[in-house]
Order: sequence, then structure tokens, then C-alpha cells
Amino acid sequence: MKGLWVGLGVVGVIVLVLLFTGGSYISAKNAMVQKNEDVDRAYSQVNIQQQRRLDLIPNLVASVKGYVNEETTVLTNIANARAGVVAAGSDRSASIKANSNLDVAISPLLRLQENYPNLKSDAQFIRLTDELAGTENRIAVERGRYNKTLEDYNVFVRQFPNSFWANIAGFHYRDEYFKGDPSNATAPKVDFGK
Repeated sequence: MKGLWVGLGVVGVIVLVLLFTGGSYISAKNAMVQKNEDVDRAYSQVNIQQQRRLDLIPNLVASVKGYVNEETTVLTNIANARAGVVAAGSDRSASIKANSNLDVAISPLLRLQENYPNLKSDAQFIRLTDELAGTENRIAVERGRYNKTLEDYNVFVRQFPNSFWANIAGFHYRDEYFKGDPSNATAPKVDFGK
């Protein structure tokens, strides 16, 4: 009878070890699946912000450039008209014509200020700069979150006993930290001269 109890005890211990091992494996695998999905989601957020930058910059440049083009044309016309006045010198007829051209060149600028009293190129450039900086900050924050999420995953799959279960379940260390692609790491250049 004592041998039966010992045998049942051994079987019981084996069953408990198997249950504990199976539970540990299932728990670790579920956690690894969740952490792996968290890494993918975090990277998706980085991509969303980078796409926002790609979509935002051309739209902002186009809207600001519209104002700048109009003002550039006006300022160019004013500069050309002023040069005409200087070139006219003491020739009265040429001077009158040149000054009339200067009046015509200045009137659109006055109308712009009348129609849009708050319209100032500096405010538009400040807005563009702020939007670009905000976008770059969002990208940096999402990259940081992604790297932290990846670090959490990597620590989890490398710790014992998770490392044992990770090898069995096919979860491995991921060296995918966001170091940045050179084209993504450099802020886009905005050229208002074109």
C-alpha cells in the first residue's frame, strides 16, 4: 500500500509539474504575443506620424507659398518700379511714367493689407516653422514609444524562463530599434525660392 501512495504521489507531482509547466508556457506565450503586437502597433504609430509629415509639408508649403508668391510678385514689381524711377533721373517725362508705374506696383500691396490686415509673411513662416517642429516632435515621441515598447518585448523574451519558452514558440530578440533611416531622420528642406 505504501508503494501505491508513493506511486500516486510521484504521479501527482509529475501532473503538477506538467500543469505548472503548461501554464507557464501558455502564460508566457500569451504575453509574448501581446508584446509583439504592441511593438507592431507602436511602429505603426511612427509610420502614421511620418505620413502626416509627408502630407503636411507640401500642403503648408503650398499655402504659404501662395501668399509669398503674391507678395514676392508685388515686392518684385515695387523693386522694378523703384529702379525705373531712379533710372529716369532728371528726365521729367520718364520720371512721371516711372512714378506712375511705382504707384501701380504699390497698390496691390496696400489692397492686400486692407483685405487681410493680419496677413503677414512672418506669421505664415512662424506657423510653418511651428507646424514642422510639432510634426518632428510627434515623430520623435512616437519613435521613443516604439523603442521603449521594443525594449519591453526584448527584455521579456530574454528573461528566464521566458527565453526558454520564446525559443520554443518562435519569439526571438528583435534588433529593430529605431535608429532612423537617413531620409527620415533629416527634417525635410523647405525652399520658398522656387
